[in-house]
Amino acid sequence: MKARSKHVQPLKGPEKAFGRAFRAFREKEGISQGKVCEAAECDRTTVSLIERGLVSAKLETIDKMCKAINRYPSEVMRAMEKLPFYR
Repeated sequence: MKARSKHVQPLKGPEKAFGRAFRAFREKEGISQGKVCEAAECDRTTVSLIERGLVSAKLETIDKMCKAINRYPSEVMRAMEKLPFYR
């Protein structure tokens, strides 16, 4: 049986930058990943993977996640663009 590979944390890229920006807003609001996943109708693991930049979220999921933290997706995107991970 082949061993499962672990998720490798990306060093940069839009997924990593979005995840970092989203997490910063979520933590600033004091909202748990559990509350976000309830509002976004997804699994908590999905929120964790998005925040770590391991997966790219669908636009619909981004919209729901941002509503859960009382932010517009454009706010998170602007913050994402300012991070060094984005370049």
